[in-house]
Amino acid sequence: MKFVYPKKGSLVFNSVWGRWALSASLIVITAGLFACGDGEEEGGQASGAQQMSRGSQGGATGRLAGGRPSGGRGGMNAMMGGTGGTGASIPVEAKPVGRGDIAVSLQTYTTIEAERHVDVIARSQGLVMGIFVEEGDRVEEGQPLAQLDQDELKLQVQERDVNTQSMKANYERAADLVAKELLSTQEFEQTKFQYETAKTQLETAKLNLEYATIRSPFSGIVTDRLIEVGNLVNANTAVFRAADFDPLLARIFIPERQIQQVKKGLSVRIGTEGSEAAFTGRVRMISPIVDPESGTVKVTVEIRDRTGTMRPGVFATVNIITEVHENVVRIEKRALVAEAEGSFAFLFNGGNAKKVRLELGDDEDEWVEVTSGLAEGDSIITVGHEGLRNGAPVRIAGRTIASAVPGGGPDGQAMRGGQRMQASQGRPDGQVMRGGQGRPGGMTGAMDIEQMRERAFSRNPKIKEAYDKMAEKDPDFAKNEEKQRAFFMEQFRGMRGAGGARRPR
Repeated sequence: MKFVYPKKGSLVFNSVWGRWALSASLIVITAGLFACGDGEEEGGQASGAQQMSRGSQGGATGRLAGGRPSGGRGGMNAMMGGTGGTGASIPVEAKPVGRGDIAVSLQTYTTIEAERHVDVIARSQGLVMGIFVEEGDRVEEGQPLAQLDQDELKLQVQERDVNTQSMKANYERAADLVAKELLSTQEFEQTKFQYETAKTQLETAKLNLEYATIRSPFSGIVTDRLIEVGNLVNANTAVFRAADFDPLLARIFIPERQIQQVKKGLSVRIGTEGSEAAFTGRVRMISPIVDPESGTVKVTVEIRDRTGTMRPGVFATVNIITEVHENVVRIEKRALVAEAEGSFAFLFNGGNAKKVRLELGDDEDEWVEVTSGLAEGDSIITVGHEGLRNGAPVRIAGRTIASAVPGGGPDGQAMRGGQRMQASQGRPDGQVMRGGQGRPGGMTGAMDIEQMRERAFSRNPKIKEAYDKMAEKDPDFAKNEEKQRAFFMEQFRGMRGAGGARRPR
């Protein structure tokens, strides 16, 4: 746009009133340029000259003579849900602070063991003719597990039986002769010895025949099968492994300075990897000695697993409950904000976030005891507090945002001259009437999430990168409009504070 100045010799230029008229014209023209721009001014309300310029347009423009809301970029403020210099309300979740019990415990880690886990040994030699159980099968004491070849053993029994019968006959004849004094006592004792030896050999043969059937030594579960049909098994060879899962044991080692807190019969909580189920047990034994190398005392915990889901060998977290703090103020751990100065939390305080410092006690699972900083009934923010600042405007997720403009109505409309005006202050399509003509205004409070996303990505490609990272980190982010609105609000606040990218013309 060119400015045409009057010639130097003209009456207007040489007169004092002409200079004033020229200056006033320049002011009005400059104000009009800013008013018709893209909303990039950073200052407060439009000047009186701007209001006069807009008021002179007539018609629909006259309704805007009150000037734009304070705070600069109309599009920015409308998208962020506030007007003027008021920040956007960040959606959060809050819960009242309550009371409950906190169990104080000693925590350690170990591997779960079965009380009995043994190798089943073959007690005689022979070929494997049959296998009756598989790994994972529950067996009872004395139940057959496998069968070895019995043919040779049966022949041995028969041979020993015949020999025993012969020795028995000799023994009976010798007894008659001794009674008639026809046989010496020495010869009779020798015959008796031979008979007793034959009977022992017969019992041994029968026992070997019985050992050909391999049986479970106790009731439990078969954990390993080490033989196949057709294998030649020698005596004293392991053929199965079996374990008794009731009870299970956890052997832990407690430092000597803490062993006084542990007593027999104390309740124990056990958690295992890969399972959300919690198991219970009790302290069964405490070693009477201290290991001189580690300075610890071995404690054996007995676990009764009625569900049958815990397995020997799993890595477990063992918590020995030494005392219980009853009816104390407690909060969820996810509400905590850890900083170098200590632990903090945010209170939902009448639409603002109030940062408070906490003194913490003992913790249990997802709960932590608060000894100072909170009282029962306080409303504490549990979701959405990441990145919050003290005094930041917040609202409960899912509730309508009320306008922050003084005199604003509950529906988010500002009261001006006794009348309500929509935040868009213009046409129903979200365009602001400027200079008597409709042209796109800022992003309004009525803008849906798709329009907000498109406008944000076009303003700054880095917002798109941050959006993609957030969606990858939080799967629920892409489906939750409240989270997305809070995200875009934070991004645009950062752009404004850092003098970020201007809106494309």
